Amino acid sequence: MRKVILFCVAALMCCAGCRHQNPNNKLYRNENSVYFWRTWCELNDYEAQFLVNNTIQTMYVRFFDVEPNQGWYSKDKCRPVATVSFSDEQSFKNLNIVPVIFITPEAIVDYTTFTDHLAHRVYAMCVKNGIKIKEVQFDCDWTKNTRDAYFQFLVDVREALKTYFGRDIAISSTIRLHQLAQTPPAVDYGVLMCYNTGDFKDFKTKNAILDVKDVQPYVKYLKHYALPLKLALPDYSWSVEFDANQSFVQLNRHNRWWDEKDTAQLKNLGDGMYEIIGDVPDKAVKYIRHETVSPETLLKAKSLIEKNYGKMPIVLYHLDSVQLSKFSNDEIKAFFD
Repeated sequence: MRKVILFCVAALMCCAGCRHQNPNNKLYRNENSVYFWRTWCELNDYEAQFLVNNTIQTMYVRFFDVEPNQGWYSKDKCRPVATVSFSDEQSFKNLNIVPVIFITPEAIVDYTTFTDHLAHRVYAMCVKNGIKIKEVQFDCDWTKNTRDAYFQFLVDVREALKTYFGRDIAISSTIRLHQLAQTPPAVDYGVLMCYNTGDFKDFKTKNAILDVKDVQPYVKYLKHYALPLKLALPDYSWSVEFDANQSFVQLNRHNRWWDEKDTAQLKNLGDGMYEIIGDVPDKAVKYIRHETVSPETLLKAKSLIEKNYGKMPIVLYHLDSVQLSKFSNDEIKAFFD
């Protein structure tokens, strides 16, 4: 009898450990995916081939952002901005396209004023561009203060989407590391964002994109996190700029205007930090911290998270030939493995 009891306990523990890897959810399948986070959806040859080489089946496309209205758009307290436009190319039309809507924490508190318009906008964009969807994802950095509003929004928007599409539309949500300590939202699954782990505005931060030390405190919540999760890993880089007082000036996400090899202009301080040589005007850029993530760091973070959660489908953030070309084919395949 004692052996039977021990066997049952072991079986239950095994099932508990497997609930993440094999949830009863057709959308949560072990496939390679990418985010697309630009306002013009057209792929160059490298990006189109990248999808083929890595058997990418799903592309999470940011459709638009939602922010507080400034009073000119409509009577709604919130408004859509940075809407994506689609080209006529077909290289991504055969993918499973998942619209992603980014909602600012300031906007989510007024969710009742824009939920229906948001659902209609997603529907209209899909119809206009001939995109058939099964799912919509929402991205919001909610906290304890805005959690109730966001969670209720997810319930309401599911019904609104069903009204416009005439069928059930699945809902997923991004999950930030700090949100793991709280109750999960009522969605079909989440995508754990393993990036933007540090405070980029802090001069003392080593790497705000991803530092494994910043991930470590949150992995304890993963073993009992009651929501299927995919894992999003970063492939991007950026430059953070500070003035002579080491105060934050701006985040340069795209075009780098400086050359780290120009020793006449820049002094290399180590750890990706550079100082502009000579005097600069007050509040002008004096220090530049260039941040990128090495393949070793990505794999170390991935290993740490999966050790505490189990094997997870991987989503790369994001599809950009400039960023992805920094990695070898073997390194990319290791991320997805």
